Amino acid sequence: MAHEINNPLSVILQGVQGARRRLSPDFQKNIVVAQECGADLETIRAYLEKRSILRYLDGISEAGLRAAKIVENMLNFSRRNDAARALHRVSDILEESIKLAASDYDLKKKYDFKKISITREYDPHLPEILLNRTEMEQVILNILQNATHAIAEETHAKQRPRIILRASTDGEFVRIEIEDNGPGMTREVRKRVFEPFFTTKDVGLGTGLGLSVSYFIITSNHKGEFRVESESGEGTKFVIQLPLERSVP
Repeated sequence: MAHEINNPLSVILQGVQGARRRLSPDFQKNIVVAQECGADLETIRAYLEKRSILRYLDGISEAGLRAAKIVENMLNFSRRNDAARALHRVSDILEESIKLAASDYDLKKKYDFKKISITREYDPHLPEILLNRTEMEQVILNILQNATHAIAEETHAKQRPRIILRASTDGEFVRIEIEDNGPGMTREVRKRVFEPFFTTKDVGLGTGLGLSVSYFIITSNHKGEFRVESESGEGTKFVIQLPLERSVP
């Protein structure tokens, strides 16, 4: 999947770079061609500046580079090394992820994660299971970031923002639930939420890769299950099930 994303991503980044070069007064050919068309390059650039088009190009480039970095991480995840896996208790990972979210720069700047009420419902007898701690913390952080963005929406600002984290055993699995009281999802959004580059956020607020990478980590690297339960106006719950694996195969 990462390779399929990389190809169109390269075209996008090269296209933005090419557009920037063809608008630059540093290249004489740009000035000549503009004059041949009866236009002045500086006037064209002034229009683009006033209409924020150059800023949009910068935004595309920035988002593309961020996406490329995420794809690079995805490829690294796919080259899983069992030596990086160890026995961990998921409640410890949930707690560390909460700390990461509380110190996340973007969340502090735009959403103030610390104002969200966090409820913990952990089974005190959770077993340790074999997993990659760094990957799992990234998954939980991605979910917490999405939950924070959702419950910060103005239409739901009158509610006290709340996130509930649960961890329990469920047959041959350890089950993790992360539930928020945000605006929820429509059926259409729910069906696409794990697709690469799909996002409902405004331009510049997300690449749309966080949940797709998380899905890859859970289902491919940890042989688990990952799904979302949500209705419009009813909040959202992400459910992760990890096998009770306690030794490297």
